[in-house]
Amino acid sequence: MKQKIYLVLLFIFSFLAFALFQLPASVGVQVAQGYLPKNVAFGKLSGSIWQGQISEIRVDKVQVFNVRWQLEPMALFAGNLAGDLIWGNPRSSEEMSGKSNFSLSLLNQQAILSDAVLRFEVEQLMGQLNLPLPVNATGRVIFNIDEFESGKPYCQQIKGDVFSPNIRVEGLTGWFSIGELGADLNCKSGDLAAVVQPDNLLGLQADVHLGNNFQFKVAGNVKPDVSLPKEVHDAVKFLGRPDSQGRYPVNL
Repeated sequence: MKQKIYLVLLFIFSFLAFALFQLPASVGVQVAQGYLPKNVAFGKLSGSIWQGQISEIRVDKVQVFNVRWQLEPMALFAGNLAGDLIWGNPRSSEEMSGKSNFSLSLLNQQAILSDAVLRFEVEQLMGQLNLPLPVNATGRVIFNIDEFESGKPYCQQIKGDVFSPNIRVEGLTGWFSIGELGADLNCKSGDLAAVVQPDNLLGLQADVHLGNNFQFKVAGNVKPDVSLPKEVHDAVKFLGRPDSQGRYPVNL
């Protein structure tokens, strides 16, 4: 009798696991949409909730294309939702792209990212900054994150860096390069922070903070290299008075 009950329970569990494994991704997204902000929109979905693809995810003016994921079913037994995520085309400089391994706890608000890369255009970052003068710039920003742990506070631990290999700015006489910018990532007072390395043509040395409301704060100073056009040296004068070393304050 016990053996029959065991076989029945095993059959029911196997059937439910198979049905859940075959559950279409569209059903999972429909359920998730009830918990997401209204400004999040999804494109065409395919595959299952365990391995699927979304043609596009839009959040306000930000678009991410060709999002693919694969979940690890066994992680659920440990109370985690884990897997890997890939999005965008890394060969397209105009498209946001990246990849990451992730683990989300179903028991608390802890989230862990590892082996993550995020690429996007510098124009998307400029739109988040309150600049004293309008600036047109092009270039790619690349985040390399070995490990990021989020919870309460949202930035608990991070190891990684961010850099832009070649930023170009439009001036009165055409486009010119300000070279490479790089920064080390860390957590400060629960915010994601980046310490900009000073060895760049702008002479920019700054602390950049990203709060949990996705608002940027930049504090530091800048002293352009003599090789940069005169209009760059003229523009930084709008930032305020220079200090004794000729550095202009940056507070955005």
